[in-house]
Amino acid sequence: MSGFENKPWKKFCVQISDLMRVQGNYENNFLPIKNLFKEYLREEDEGASFSVVKNQKILVNIFGKSVNLDNAWNENTIVNTFSLSKGIYCGCLLKLLDKKEIDIDKEISFYWKKFGNANKKNITLRHVLSHQSGVYRFKTKVSNEDLLDWEKINTLLENQEPDHIPGKFNFYHAKTHGYIICNVIKLVTGLDIDDFLHQEVIKDKKFNFYFKNNNNRNCYDLICPEVSNKIKNYDELTTFNNPSHDINFFNSKNFRKGIVPSLGGHGSALAIASFFDFLANDLKNDTHNIIKKNTFEMLLKQTSNKIDNNLKMNIKWTHCGLILRGGWMFGKNKDSFGHNGWGGSIGFADPKEGIGISFITRKINPTMGSDARGVNLIKKLYELL
Repeated sequence: MSGFENKPWKKFCVQISDLMRVQGNYENNFLPIKNLFKEYLREEDEGASFSVVKNQKILVNIFGKSVNLDNAWNENTIVNTFSLSKGIYCGCLLKLLDKKEIDIDKEISFYWKKFGNANKKNITLRHVLSHQSGVYRFKTKVSNEDLLDWEKINTLLENQEPDHIPGKFNFYHAKTHGYIICNVIKLVTGLDIDDFLHQEVIKDKKFNFYFKNNNNRNCYDLICPEVSNKIKNYDELTTFNNPSHDINFFNSKNFRKGIVPSLGGHGSALAIASFFDFLANDLKNDTHNIIKKNTFEMLLKQTSNKIDNNLKMNIKWTHCGLILRGGWMFGKNKDSFGHNGWGGSIGFADPKEGIGISFITRKINPTMGSDARGVNLIKKLYELL
């Protein structure tokens, strides 16, 4: 299945152009979403996008830009989505699970022999996907530049011991998660995660999400109102602060060209919404864009519902690494699933409605919370569905 191949990419009902501030398209009954989005741009005029796709039909695709920005924010503008990236590569993993090329209950050392060193032989893919492996942080000090060196990072992961027995606790794997999962994908397929996404999962060249952005494609720099080398309330060598969050590094060409899967996927709201729309309809209508319905139903069962010791909240992790709805960030229907990212990016699927939804922004919320603008746009959407 080729994803977007031979599918209509654009179906617009109303064209927006509002003083060069809000642009895009929406179906007639979603005008209140455009109006709410416009209000947010008046308050914080930095650039954002909101998209809703239903069974490959675009219901909403609006984006705003500051009149003071040199480059226009358009439907192809991408930004770093941080941990929302986990939702995309976990969605890619579904392709291999569907084809039975990977088993989530196999030890990772079955695919990656050296990972079994240092008392990690019993850690399975399921343990990592649900953030219960004990390998949730780097126990040796690393730099941001080290994140671009896969050989160095893999060697660190191979040689460090887990912090706890696998399955006993939940500790969010902010950075290690993507290296482990995506290295397994590479060992099985011979492709890095960006090539696997674009060659095997979504083959359409217009799909605007990248784990390596070699050409610096239409990418906006992030801005953070409270730039700090440490996320508040976290100490050294934690999952979040080793290495530190550095906005300048995240905006650099080297970071964008490298592959840092857990926090380096760059994309547009339309691409993200379209990806989750595929998953929503694989579940609702068995469209098999990426995975068969019966396989997906098993993988979307809840693995863990414990308090996460890093995030200090209850997270409903599924067998395949996606998050089940726990609040309005993923809409109002209990079967919704997706992933969000530091700073405010949101991407999720609602199989009851058969839709994919995404909100992205270049203005980073410096806390670990969600962006209220995105959540309120989602609430307004459900009033209109």
